[in-house]
Amino acid sequence: MKKNVHFIFVALVLVILPAFLTVESADAFCVYNKTDTKIYVHQTGGQKTGFLDRGFQAELNPGDNGCCNWQDKDCNKSGDRDGIVTFNAGPYDWWICQHFPIKAGGWMTVEGSKGNYKCEAHD
Repeated sequence: MKKNVHFIFVALVLVILPAFLTVESADAFCVYNKTDTKIYVHQTGGQKTGFLDRGFQAELNPGDNGCCNWQDKDCNKSGDRDGIVTFNAGPYDWWICQHFPIKAGGWMTVEGSKGNYKCEAHD
């Protein structure tokens, strides 16, 4: 009986493990807060537009990030990985960057400390 259980376990591992290794990662655009302050991120372009549509929005503490899958039409109306989406990012009283463009399949970092901040796009 032990041999049968062992055989079944090995067979399952050999079938399931390759399935996990071949699954593509969930590609998303992300915004990373690498500053010393809480920031608010608001999508300003490239999102689905309508009365209640707002696209991607997030409040990020230092070290946090927020993401949206590039295939999500609410965040990327083109549905194209190379589509351009834009953001305002910064503390509530001012923007570090305005209408900052990134590719929908890429990410952006908001970096810096003590008032010396910048936004950077990555593919």
